[in-house]
Amino acid sequence: MKKIALTLALLLPLAAAAQTETGGGARMAVGAEYKITKGLHVSLQEELRMSGAFQSLDRLYTTVGLDYKPAKYVKLGVGYVLINPYDAIERSFKPARHRFYFDAGAHFTANYFSFSVRERLQLTHRTGSVNVYQTNPNALVLKTRFGVEYKGWTYFEPGVFFEMRTALNEPMGEISGEMKTKADGTTYYDYTPGGYTHVYNNRYRFIFRTDIKLSKHHVLRPYAFFDICKPYVIDTNAEGTRLFSAAYQKRFDVIIGINYIFKF
Repeated sequence: MKKIALTLALLLPLAAAAQTETGGGARMAVGAEYKITKGLHVSLQEELRMSGAFQSLDRLYTTVGLDYKPAKYVKLGVGYVLINPYDAIERSFKPARHRFYFDAGAHFTANYFSFSVRERLQLTHRTGSVNVYQTNPNALVLKTRFGVEYKGWTYFEPGVFFEMRTALNEPMGEISGEMKTKADGTTYYDYTPGGYTHVYNNRYRFIFRTDIKLSKHHVLRPYAFFDICKPYVIDTNAEGTRLFSAAYQKRFDVIIGINYIFKF
C-alpha cells in the first residue's frame, strides 16, 4: 500500500483551497519591575487580551520573570506564564495553560542606537482534554528576535523589531491508500501518527513600539504587531486512525496594545 508523507499536505482537499485570513486583536497590560541588585531584576505583569479592537475578552496572561546580566552586553532570563482563556458562558477566566521560558540575549550600542538579539525557548503545557494527534499538549517553540531602538531623545525611545517563531515538536504522520467516504459523506484517509516531529516556522512578526518615560519610575509603552501566521492544522479522529484534513492556514493579524510599567 502506497505511503504518502504529509510534509506539505498537497494531496489533501483543503490544502489547495487554503486562503489567507485576516484578523486582529488588542492588549492591555500593567507590570512592575524591581531591581534586586545590580544586573538582577524581577518582574510581574498582568495582561488582558481581546479579540477585535477592544471588543470581546479573549484571555488573561499572568507573567513572573527574572532577568540577569552576567556581562555588560549579555542578558539571561527565565519566567512562568499562567494563561487563562475567557469562558463566555460562565463569564470568568479559567486556567488552561502553563508556560515556561528561557531567554538568552545580547545587545550593543552605536551612537544613539541600540541593537539587540534575543532567543527564547518556550514550553507551553495544555491542561484538560486534548486530541494528542492534532495538538502537542507540551508544545515547544523557539522565538528569535532582532531589534533596533533609538535612545537619543529624553522621553521617547522608539524601536522596531522582527521576530520569527519556530515550532519544534508539532504532530506529523502519514496517510495510506485512497480517500474514503463515511456514510454521512465525510471524506478521510487512513492515518498513521508519526509523533511530534514537525519543525517549521509558523509566525513572522513585525513590531513597532515606543517607550514613553512619564517619570523616573513610570513608563508607558504603546505598540503594534503585524503578524504573518502559517500554522499547520491537522484534523483527525480521537484515535488518530483517520485524517480528515491537514493544511497550512495562512493568516495576517494586526494587534495593537499598550503597557504600563512601574520600575522601582
